[in-house]
Amino acid sequence: MKILLVNPQIPHNFYNDEFHLPSGVLAIGSVLKEAGENVKLLDLKVSQHKNPDVLTDVLDSEFAKTAHDYKPDLIGFGGLFSGNFLDVLRMSKLSKKNSPDTPIIMGGTHPTMYAKEILENCPSLDYLTLGEAESTVAGFIKILRQGKRDFSGLEGFAYRKKGLPTINERTKNFYIKDLDSLPFPAYELINFEDYDVDTSTWHNPKNLKIRTEIPISTSRSCPYDCNFCASSEIMGRGFRKRSANNVLDEIEYLYHEHQQTHFGIMDDNFTFDKQRLLDICNGINKRSLDIQFETHNGVSIKTLDDEIIEAMANAGLTRVALPIESGSDYIRNQIMRKELKREKIYEVVNTLKKYDSIFLRAFYVIGMPEETKETLQDTYNMIKELELDKVHLTNIIPFPMTRVYEQAKKDNLLRNVNPDELYLSDKMYQANFNTYFIKPYNMEIEELHEFRQKCEDMIKSKHTKP
Repeated sequence: MKILLVNPQIPHNFYNDEFHLPSGVLAIGSVLKEAGENVKLLDLKVSQHKNPDVLTDVLDSEFAKTAHDYKPDLIGFGGLFSGNFLDVLRMSKLSKKNSPDTPIIMGGTHPTMYAKEILENCPSLDYLTLGEAESTVAGFIKILRQGKRDFSGLEGFAYRKKGLPTINERTKNFYIKDLDSLPFPAYELINFEDYDVDTSTWHNPKNLKIRTEIPISTSRSCPYDCNFCASSEIMGRGFRKRSANNVLDEIEYLYHEHQQTHFGIMDDNFTFDKQRLLDICNGINKRSLDIQFETHNGVSIKTLDDEIIEAMANAGLTRVALPIESGSDYIRNQIMRKELKREKIYEVVNTLKKYDSIFLRAFYVIGMPEETKETLQDTYNMIKELELDKVHLTNIIPFPMTRVYEQAKKDNLLRNVNPDELYLSDKMYQANFNTYFIKPYNMEIEELHEFRQKCEDMIKSKHTKP
């Protein structure tokens, strides 16, 4: 079959405007190519990157022309971020208008969270995958090639049966245990030059020639139980890892074949398995890979020790993100369930500060239902005391499938969102730090505004960016 994969553009005012290779779509592309299908990738972020002022109509026209010229038997949209959904929905409607018989499938976080709502209200989207999609897509394609439409045995798949939403839930055996069995992302579907960016201002202690940042995922699932995170609902509870050699082989391929020197570790649990982490870091040096890397989504602070930090620094770690989340021990541990001691935070920060090559970032979340002036002051004090290079101060976002969302909905704490329309809204994903979606039990929204301003003034005074 001829399959067109589409990576949608970055939405306007999206909270995360970083320009990366479309790793999720490339992963699906590799599975399709391994099955013998003809695959074409359209990454609309490339066009957007080349012309930041490009209008939505122009990108829609590019999609329509590509689909018209390629004449795919199936169109697949990536939906990693919910902020992309309105663009996907609009393009799917355009596709159905131009080619009503071409089936459309969508995967990613958004359809995983809102499968029922999408199937009930968005007829231009025919099929949805839930959670990790490689096995589901392979099974879906096999059924299509057999000329069948019986998807009843396909786990992690949602579709309409006799016009009604049908969701095949995932069982504990759904998730891929041997991640090494998966092919590398289908890098041959892209032109690496399209992703070259101006890196002249990047933190580059080794003074390497950096073309762009290449995202690498080394593990899946999450063993932790934070009440504001939906990761385990999307990718399963636990820890599933690629072997050190498998990770190193991908990095080595990109280094030698595509001259890539800067990598972003995208999974949250890179340091969860100490021996694997050490094997990866030692392998980078043994294979003479002159690279740098950073941890975008953060690494679990309680997994870090002197040996791990030294190994990462020697292997090329340049930026690390620490998900501290709250300066209040009560909020961080009893409410968020981070199980992270204050002493450990300060110990790890002090060790990391010994390495001039490492740029330190921290994530904090404010506005939990149990937040008070006192707990916010604890966060303020910690930010001030730690003196990190950059602080990300985020208002709590009540993602569906999280306990904090259910709590806020039950106790009538939600603000500025309509739970019945979340599947259509991109409001929570815009870079609007003046919007609060939860009103704490014992605080007013205005008090959160005042704290944020106070905190940002302090951060700016220390020459860091909020």
